[in-house]
Amino acid sequence: MQRRWTKGRSMSKFAVTNANTGEVEEEFASVPKEEIPGYIDRAHEAHLAWKETPLHERAAILRKFADLVDANAEEMTDIIGREMGKIKKQGLGEVDKVARTARWMADNAAANLAPTHLAAAGAASSYVRHQPLGVLLGIMPWNFPYNQIARFVLPNLMVGNAIIMKQASICPKSSQYFEDLLVEAGLPVGVYQNIYLDSSHAEEVLKDFRVKGFSLTGSEGAGASVAAIAAKYYKRAVLELGGNDPAVVLDSKDVPALAHKLVGLRLANAGQVCTSPKRMIVVDDLYDEFLAEAVKAAEGTKVSDFDDPEVGMGPVSSEGALNEIVEMIDKAVSDGATLHTGGKKLDRPGWFMSPAVISDIDPKSELGCNELFGPAVMVYRAKDEEDALRLANDTEYGLMSSVWTDDLEKGEAFAEKINAGMTLINSHMESGPEYPFGGINRSGYGRENAQWAFQAFTNEHLIRVHA
Repeated sequence: MQRRWTKGRSMSKFAVTNANTGEVEEEFASVPKEEIPGYIDRAHEAHLAWKETPLHERAAILRKFADLVDANAEEMTDIIGREMGKIKKQGLGEVDKVARTARWMADNAAANLAPTHLAAAGAASSYVRHQPLGVLLGIMPWNFPYNQIARFVLPNLMVGNAIIMKQASICPKSSQYFEDLLVEAGLPVGVYQNIYLDSSHAEEVLKDFRVKGFSLTGSEGAGASVAAIAAKYYKRAVLELGGNDPAVVLDSKDVPALAHKLVGLRLANAGQVCTSPKRMIVVDDLYDEFLAEAVKAAEGTKVSDFDDPEVGMGPVSSEGALNEIVEMIDKAVSDGATLHTGGKKLDRPGWFMSPAVISDIDPKSELGCNELFGPAVMVYRAKDEEDALRLANDTEYGLMSSVWTDDLEKGEAFAEKINAGMTLINSHMESGPEYPFGGINRSGYGRENAQWAFQAFTNEHLIRVHA
């Protein structure tokens, strides 16, 4: 299938730099500042027609898009394998989730966008219509190049909003592919636009009155910066930022299996997941065995190219990310943490490193307080369950958390005391269109998925009728 790529003629910060080789394969020109109003013009005009398009027609386009995603899964996976290093099995899983999300949003929009009828309260009738706001800006990260877009875009297309999407600069090819598939599925041109927008030009988009809000997934710094701009212009926002997510092990009949499972979850996507189990908090009587098995699991993980059939972990996303991860591990060791294995750059082309296992981390140290976005398994010893809860809540983040126990009643009671937007029992790092996704505190605000996805950027328009 032919795709169009608008490649830059000169050096640009938007580029495909193969994470497996370190080689720059393609460069893309960023949009000049003076061309930004044209994107907004097209989005606004497209929105005026799209919001009048019957809901069943919008749903048919999303279902066709899902079929196209399924048909092109291999090519889509290979693109992000080169762009940011996602191994093929995990890439195929991400692409499958995009198709599932498209179908779920298409199937469930009508029920969630139907008028909400209220008590008449002195009128003949009262109800709320859930109406689109207009043009929205998306600012999305590189770690899930397709799914992060899908989670924001697909429900808002069903709502009737139009989207201008700025994807991360290292994923310019996958971001354009997403638009191409939507247009091929029948989405009118202009309703969704991929834009190679310099981060410094976000205000040029948000200051326009026709742009009604934004969704950002990324770093705390990026979130704070764009949220400040949005507040200046009274724009609605959803922020999904970092996490220092606890996985609390209370008991287990099979500690080795649990340790290997949690290490596998932590090393998925080379540890570059906002909801990754970054702090494994283990009660004292299981701690030594868990730590020993975690080291075995990390050392037994094959680090290789994204398309190696036996790969367990691929490269990290970029040279800058690799340097930052290794430096953060080295700093933790200098602060008193114990590095049991890994944490070093590998002597080969590309952005590869050995997965690390770290213990004896001071919760108040730089590593203890902040997110390490990479393949580092961090194990904390808890004296007992009460201490485990204290450690789990000893963070300014609050994205995902998990509790691991054979006693489900105990697990639920413990889970309800954790300060986080999401808590899973005997699982971690799950997400799906059927249930909400989002955090609290430094992890951001607002929710994606399920009914929350349809409500985030609607005008809850009250209508009261008096006879």
